[in-house]
Amino acid sequence: MDCRVTVMVRAPREDVWRRWADVPGWPGWNPACTEAAATPAMAEGAALRLRLRHPGGREFFTAPRVTRLEAPERMEWLTRALGLRAETVSELVDEDDGTRVTVTSTSHGPLAFAYRLVMRPRTQALIHTQMLNALSASFADPDA
Repeated sequence: MDCRVTVMVRAPREDVWRRWADVPGWPGWNPACTEAAATPAMAEGAALRLRLRHPGGREFFTAPRVTRLEAPERMEWLTRALGLRAETVSELVDEDDGTRVTVTSTSHGPLAFAYRLVMRPRTQALIHTQMLNALSASFADPDA
């Protein structure tokens, strides 16, 4: 495992899922995401086009494919490159006081070491933490 980040969102899982699974809507509440699209639509097999903001401030582009979508509890996507498979899994679990959201990222393949040099596990964790904290905060803001 490269990184795992968990946050509690004080909202019902179905509401959290609607916001989290609406990837094209991420730029509206997620400061780590400046552009997002899902083609043809948000479903298994959809190609995502994401422009994300690195914690250092620069933006970067990634184009994962949704590999698993189980509403309202699990979404997975995979980014492929020569010698690399970078997987991200998000899980939503009901808790007494809301929804626990966990994002786990792993990278595999002969060039995974090079990916980890560029996108260190700590950097990935910072990006996911920023996203999940913003997701949680978006439910505290009645206008979100």
